[in-house]
Amino acid sequence: MRKSSGGSSSTMKRAKNETVVRAYSIPLQADETILEFIEEYHRMAKVVLQEILNAGKFTKVERKELRDNLLKDWSYAAHYVDSAINQMLGLVKSYRRKLKKGKKVRKPRLRKKFVYVKSTLFTLKGSTLKITIIPRKHYLEINLTNYLFILPFLKEIWAGRLKLGGLFLFPNKLVLNFVKTVEYLEPRDWMSVDINLTNVTVLAGLTVYRFDTRELYHIHRVYEEKRQKIQKISAWNKRLSEELLKKYSSRERNRAKDFLHKLANKIVEIAREKQVGIILEDLNGIKERVLKGSKSSNRKLSKWNARELQRLIEYKAKWLGVPVVYVNPKNSSKTCPVCGGWLIPQEGRLMKCSCGFVEDRDFIAVLNLRMWGSGVTPKGLEVSRASTPNEGPMKTNPYGIMAIEKQRIGIKFYEITLTSP
Repeated sequence: MRKSSGGSSSTMKRAKNETVVRAYSIPLQADETILEFIEEYHRMAKVVLQEILNAGKFTKVERKELRDNLLKDWSYAAHYVDSAINQMLGLVKSYRRKLKKGKKVRKPRLRKKFVYVKSTLFTLKGSTLKITIIPRKHYLEINLTNYLFILPFLKEIWAGRLKLGGLFLFPNKLVLNFVKTVEYLEPRDWMSVDINLTNVTVLAGLTVYRFDTRELYHIHRVYEEKRQKIQKISAWNKRLSEELLKKYSSRERNRAKDFLHKLANKIVEIAREKQVGIILEDLNGIKERVLKGSKSSNRKLSKWNARELQRLIEYKAKWLGVPVVYVNPKNSSKTCPVCGGWLIPQEGRLMKCSCGFVEDRDFIAVLNLRMWGSGVTPKGLEVSRASTPNEGPMKTNPYGIMAIEKQRIGIKFYEITLTSP
């Protein structure tokens, strides 16, 4: 649930219950029948996509005609045709919405080969998952107890607290979607998160956590240099160049993904432990707006994983019942949290206001996001907070920031304690 606010308490209003999904993939050794089925589904989906794109308005009549035509030569379960039509409709609708907003988008096209398996096409009995491929002839059966990380979810399903949603069948893996209805906790307070290129700053209660993300930037930089060297090979061996690019791109994604998951887990863990909601910056369209500088600046920003980190934080938080809201971050590091005045850059990352307030720009950003997201105006002298043990009311101009420790727990971070003036 995404909401944007520049200081309104409406950000705090959200549904107490919400259906959330968590996805996990398991490796798969598909037989020839299933591999051929995935190929056929992919070909059919491409036909459906083109038909919907060509149709000015895809009516129910046109849908029925298309479905009937596709079923004539379709030897697999009929529900897969419906899945392909629904899937392509969603793709085209998203594309047309972006066009209406004036965004530059390519026409949708299918690259990855996979099949969406809706709930009518599989059964889960005990720990055995049975997927229909050809009715009464061919099925894919998987014993989920072979995957230890799935066992906790199976126990939740058996207890009636979870259910298994639609599946995604790939040639080499199966993606399981676990669905549950979450009751969000009533937050005692709100913590804000500011995501920068080389660090992530979090304000939770009277503590600032600064996570060093230079390692993530380094991962992207290392593989960028590898790609530049590999691309030179294509002049004399294109096939080898493509294989190496695929290999190292996969390694880069996996390393970056691992880092982002650990960081998101730590941030959500802090929120859960402190019983607070999470305030994130609304970064919709941010890359399109900022990728207009020099070539070197654009290259740096292309390595910024802000939106992916936010996505991970949001879905992990929702699964645990931690509410997440979004606020407009415009000028969050340039607005004085004491008087609302305009801040002037000083040495390093310090910002100064004519009222005498001087602070680190990242701390100023999370402080403003914290106030705006919880409905407190920038000119307020105190942030409204629920009572928290060992923590008094936090001033908006907490001087005396003191770094107390630097340690590594999976990823580097600095923990900074604020003292009231």
